[in-house]
Amino acid sequence: MIKKGHQEVEEIRAEGSHGGEGPCFVRTLMQTEFDSSLAYIREIVLPPNSSIGFHKHEGDEELYYIVSGNGVMTVDHEKQLVCPGDAILTKSGSSHGLKNTGGNDLKFFVVCCKLRS
Repeated sequence: MIKKGHQEVEEIRAEGSHGGEGPCFVRTLMQTEFDSSLAYIREIVLPPNSSIGFHKHEGDEELYYIVSGNGVMTVDHEKQLVCPGDAILTKSGSSHGLKNTGGNDLKFFVVCCKLRS
């Protein structure tokens, strides 16, 4: 069994992720442990008014799963409100960004999978 959590993984503060605004707090729970096309799983916390900047994905897909808080997710040219329990997929060739529009932290998990060639 491979198990990692808050005791084993340091939280890193990042500023302006992908050109976004404000800080975000990132824990990369797994990255080198996979025997598959999975690239990483991260827990990210965006404080109110912080954002992950709009950026493009090539050669991988990312799945965001919202745990708590509220925000606006943009994938390509479509914007939608997101809340706990929502899963949002960004496919290779698409662009996305996320902004915390609520009054509390926006917590989510990101799972990235590399496309097989």
